[in-house]
Amino acid sequence: MDGATNTEISVVNFQRIGKISSGVMHNIGTGFSARHFSEEMFEGGMDPLLMVDHFVMTGPTFEPHLHAGISAVTMMFEDSKGTFLSRDTLGHNIELKAGDLYWLAAASGAAHEEKPVANSRIHALQVFVNLPERLKKCPARSLQVSAGDMPTITGEGHRVRVVLGVSGGIGGETGTPEEMTMLDGFLTAGGRFSHELPEGRQAWIYAVSGSVTVVVEGEERVLQAGAATTVEAGSATGIVLGADDPSHFVLMAGKPIHETFVKYGPLVMSTADDVRRTLADFAKGKFGRIPA
Repeated sequence: MDGATNTEISVVNFQRIGKISSGVMHNIGTGFSARHFSEEMFEGGMDPLLMVDHFVMTGPTFEPHLHAGISAVTMMFEDSKGTFLSRDTLGHNIELKAGDLYWLAAASGAAHEEKPVANSRIHALQVFVNLPERLKKCPARSLQVSAGDMPTITGEGHRVRVVLGVSGGIGGETGTPEEMTMLDGFLTAGGRFSHELPEGRQAWIYAVSGSVTVVVEGEERVLQAGAATTVEAGSATGIVLGADDPSHFVLMAGKPIHETFVKYGPLVMSTADDVRRTLADFAKGKFGRIPA
């Protein structure tokens, strides 16, 4: 024997696509139904997203309520009917239409109310996006993007609205507190669409309708309508989405925050003391009033 030692090297494949989770159905009265997703369902793979509700609302459902430490985002689908009223303590009283987006960066605290006008059917996503600790105590601000201002990527077998961020060199709105890409896409039977996920970004992909095949670095998952999965942050990589039948998908991507937080309903702060302080400030009227 020459004394040399042979070392066996085991190769572990790094899987980028996470588990598939189906949304939990949630109904309130006769005017609100939603398919609910939370960050716990994806074991951190949803970060910086905290919650997504895919909802239909036909009547007033929620009283005015406080948000803090997060952004509360409403993305209207194009098949919404009528008008969605959005009022908040920043003084806004906005009429959202089909395809519009409203991003309320609540940060240190802001209250809002959203409700459909009579005879409306609002089909939309409500998304809670976490804010890093350095932004949680900043003054609240908002961003509104009209459907007509969102660029669209069209090609053989796909049509994709660039609601936020950049895809395929096509740039949408970029004025969010932290970088965020939001794509609202449609595939025909046999259609395909590719998105380049930049280094260090994490993605959440949802099948709104139909059936969407997700392929990343040779891995493949099939999302049936109402199911979602994630793509873990790492090196830059391509995400290929395909469909055998007409399908509708949403893709959101951002930089994961990787910070601990304390949740108290729609308040997500760094510490329990921050939560208590925010509730006390709200009770004192420090965040202003919602317009009548």
